[in-house]
Amino acid sequence: MKFLFFLIFFILNFKNVYAEKLKIFYAGFSFSNNYESNVEFAKFTPDIIQKTKSNGVDLISRKLLSVIQNQNFKNIDVDTNNLLDLNQYPDNAIVFSVVMQHEEFSEEYNYSTKKYDGFYDAYFQILFYDFSDKSLIAAIPLDFEVSMLSDNKLTNSQVKDRILKFYQNDQPFSNLKNLIDNFEIKRKYDRRIGVTNININDQIFYDFDNFSKKNSLTLKNLISQTFSKRLSLHHNVALVPYEEGQAIGKSMKMRFVQTDKVYSILLPNPDYHVHIDLKGFKKVLAKTADVNDLYLYGSFVDIKIFQPDLDNFIYFEESLRGVTEHKIPKSQIKINDWRKYYYNLEILFDSFSSSIIKPDNKWLKRATKKNIKKDLKNLNNLLIKVK
Repeated sequence: MKFLFFLIFFILNFKNVYAEKLKIFYAGFSFSNNYESNVEFAKFTPDIIQKTKSNGVDLISRKLLSVIQNQNFKNIDVDTNNLLDLNQYPDNAIVFSVVMQHEEFSEEYNYSTKKYDGFYDAYFQILFYDFSDKSLIAAIPLDFEVSMLSDNKLTNSQVKDRILKFYQNDQPFSNLKNLIDNFEIKRKYDRRIGVTNININDQIFYDFDNFSKKNSLTLKNLISQTFSKRLSLHHNVALVPYEEGQAIGKSMKMRFVQTDKVYSILLPNPDYHVHIDLKGFKKVLAKTADVNDLYLYGSFVDIKIFQPDLDNFIYFEESLRGVTEHKIPKSQIKINDWRKYYYNLEILFDSFSSSIIKPDNKWLKRATKKNIKKDLKNLNNLLIKVK
């Protein structure tokens, strides 16, 4: 019996070690939003791409290609030979791209240091899709932040130069390998989950200059993609990206920068729908001192996850709140509240996603007055089905 046990153990491990890697074709760097709306989603990168193009390839694409070519991925074998001719891929190819979903810059004057504190945030997704029918398979989040310090208020041109230097001198995509290695890429997923509806309290548009009801899609995409990427990161699930008024047959535009080619990636209709209701934000002075004031920033959301083809059976439906602390100098007059609220919202979604697997009692106590451990367990069982 012992011999048989060790024989089975050896065979299973031998099979895992020498299992054939999944062949993946790298298609390059692209934008995930419609070309017409790039001015809202990507305010700096398009200019950097045009400024640094050489023989049809820009600096960001070169950086990405260098990272990918110098990595030995655990589960996939990456082919990078047809970046400039996407039509060379075989019909059954699985293709992946690094896609910019959103970027923004914000700054505020720090009266303590007499400097301007600037923050550039870039949000990407690593998208895998079936090239034969241009249908999405899975998405992995990737983001980074660039801090900037200046004596004077930064102009758009100065911000672009700082971002350009960051790409030239740093390694923004250094964690790409770890992200892909920790994610199981499959050719096909039997079930899907995705955000299909975002509702935003009208008051939010009046409170912030960053967004208006006219460009509400920008905020909706940012919220849905932030939620989706955290769920994907913690659960290795096949997520369908959000599209306004989503229905069967919806597609997402992708524009590849090395060819200026636009592809429509088909989005499958999710089996399980996620509705997010952003009810509002709140800022409270918690503690005051001689130099700094401690503020609590809160986000309030309703999350509903249900299955339409099962009489709208509800797996999860709760109101959640996220609270983060921020110390602000007493001499500070203009404060960039939006960035702090968004940071708070991202932590809320991340804590929610991780607590589905292992409930964090401290976070649960802050997030809701209800006991939702059973609901989280049921939700975890659901997410296992879509892996």
